[in-house]
Amino acid sequence: MNVPGHVVRRVTAADAAQVQALFALDPHYFVHVEGAPLRDDEALVTLDERPPGIPLERKRVFLVDDVALLDMLEGYPDEHTWFLGLIFLAPNVRGRGFGTHLLEALRDHARERGARALRLAVAKQHPDARRLYERLGFRFIDHRKRTVYTGAVVELELMELAL
Repeated sequence: MNVPGHVVRRVTAADAAQVQALFALDPHYFVHVEGAPLRDDEALVTLDERPPGIPLERKRVFLVDDVALLDMLEGYPDEHTWFLGLIFLAPNVRGRGFGTHLLEALRDHARERGARALRLAVAKQHPDARRLYERLGFRFIDHRKRTVYTGAVVELELMELAL
């Protein structure tokens, strides 16, 4: 993935400590958005998490400038859709347009690889993120519920951007 003006690299399990350190910059994010505290192995879970039957080869996790993480699945839920599972920004880079810049780069990256849609789920308790996605052209398509590791249920809004 190319983000002009930024260093982007693909993340593997060998980078788990660095990803965990990034997540630790804002442990309240996980309570607020996921409904559960940051786990000691959150990075490893993130790097491996995917729906049943989806091979790890279709998962793409990128670290951008060591301050942002993009986690996505290529060809999910169908062969022409990419699913953004997580966009995490360090607190010091939020609110400056960096997230918009990353989402635009991701949109272009997916489109160049044949995707026809980019999909994501946003937690209902994260209205700022939803406003960003709407501004970029994502449209609401469905409601979902997700049970997190503590047993808490998080309400999600599924959104999609036609490419």
